[in-house]
Amino acid sequence: MSLKQDTVTGVLTKHPFIITALLVLVVLLGTGMQVTSKGAACAIMVCGYLLIIGYGIYLKKTKRLSDEALIALIFAMGFMVRLGYVLYTDISTRQHDIGVFEEGTYNIMHSGYILYVRDKLSIPDVDVRNFGQFYHPPFHYFVSALFLRLYEKLLPKGMHNYEALQALSMLWAQYAMIMIFKNIKLLGVKKEHHVTAAYIVSAFPAFILMSASVNNDMLSVLLFFTGFYFGLKWFKNGSWRYILFSALAVGFGMMTKIAVGIIAFPLGFLFIVKLIRDIRNKKEKRGGRTFCQLISFGIICAPLGLWFQVRNYIKFGVPLTYVLRSDNPYQDLSSYTPMQRLFGFYGFPIEDYYINLGSDGEKDYNIFIAQVKTALFGGENCRDDFLMSMAGYALLIVFLIMIAIAFIGLIYTVITIRKRGCVWEDMSMIVLAVTEVISVISFSLNFPHVCSENFRYSTPLLLCSAVFYLRAGDIKIPGTNKELMPKVTRRLAAAFIVFSILFYTILWTYVKGVVTVTG
Repeated sequence: MSLKQDTVTGVLTKHPFIITALLVLVVLLGTGMQVTSKGAACAIMVCGYLLIIGYGIYLKKTKRLSDEALIALIFAMGFMVRLGYVLYTDISTRQHDIGVFEEGTYNIMHSGYILYVRDKLSIPDVDVRNFGQFYHPPFHYFVSALFLRLYEKLLPKGMHNYEALQALSMLWAQYAMIMIFKNIKLLGVKKEHHVTAAYIVSAFPAFILMSASVNNDMLSVLLFFTGFYFGLKWFKNGSWRYILFSALAVGFGMMTKIAVGIIAFPLGFLFIVKLIRDIRNKKEKRGGRTFCQLISFGIICAPLGLWFQVRNYIKFGVPLTYVLRSDNPYQDLSSYTPMQRLFGFYGFPIEDYYINLGSDGEKDYNIFIAQVKTALFGGENCRDDFLMSMAGYALLIVFLIMIAIAFIGLIYTVITIRKRGCVWEDMSMIVLAVTEVISVISFSLNFPHVCSENFRYSTPLLLCSAVFYLRAGDIKIPGTNKELMPKVTRRLAAAFIVFSILFYTILWTYVKGVVTVTG
């Protein structure tokens, strides 16, 4: 029996970008992205959860809770946890190199960069090696600056509310979750795994953290996944529209953060496959058209993505791949060997699963352990709070099991790759996984500081890891046609979203105490 279509979840499913933008606008105008107390933010979160759960129960009883409706509700839960987190997190908390917003002062952090562009509507004509975060390409800062200018017109003259910038980060975070999910569907994952995918993606911890961060991370992540999505769409149907959208997304992504250029490997792989395939298909004579499309991609993408680096190189001799090095002595890892960084294992004792930056215990020198910790908790350290530690420990255990299953899914994908009708799409995910891991290792070894190991630099891993995890759900019991893993993967993913929401709902209660480290 087919389920009746529900109007509310149907609208959410068909127009997620518009609905999200309207909701963020309402929150911005109503709260300025801040509330009078953290408790009020938590109350908003919990009321939202109860409303969504209650509506889900109603749909279940009226036999209208289709998978599409459930997915819409899961993403609504993700939106609520990000909303609450943004409201109880100000722009001086859990940020990355933001500095202090101060009118008339242009510090060399992200805040000074935004204010400079807002006031001057230009970028400084200086050697960026002497100006901290000003080495980043300017797209994020122009977007933030123009947003502030427009928003401040609504405020009484002379007043400023920099917290409003979190509206952009929250919008980008929700959009990024939607784009990751759309990529997963386009990559040929079975429909019965889509709910599981929503559980994994919609409230992934690193994206909750970045939804309140006003630096350039979240916008660059969104543009990466958008560029890949349209590139994948082009691979499937060869439309001029999709190749141009992909070029614009990747170009503006690299104009936000040059690291978006890593997309050249998985996307370039698909481009080459399509070009060779179309050249060989002499009957339809598509090779010339495909070649022209790829040339057009380069003509659009390269100037957008590289003009800032080329300008700095020509005017000031700044290396094209210049990255600001950390000077924090606590986080320095240069005394550890590459073997220690890759294979040194020190476990996950219950008191040590938050990231160690060096000032509160032995530094997290193992790259992969640091990736896991920062994917879940960022730089947060709640060791001295029992409730937070227990919630975080449960989240960690589930996540580690899911990582193990994703590895199994990777092996299964490689073994069975020819049996599916999406061999090149699967290959692109393998290429993405390999290049991201190499990039993570290279970056961490070349810039040996704990902060260089943060998952926010390797967020594309979420896409390929989720695909491999979902592929594991296709594994069948040997000698039968029964699938072994779908219930396991779905229930683990459901537990993952529950513990993620729990941790970031109660995080508002945490007040850091004195941490005593022994041993």
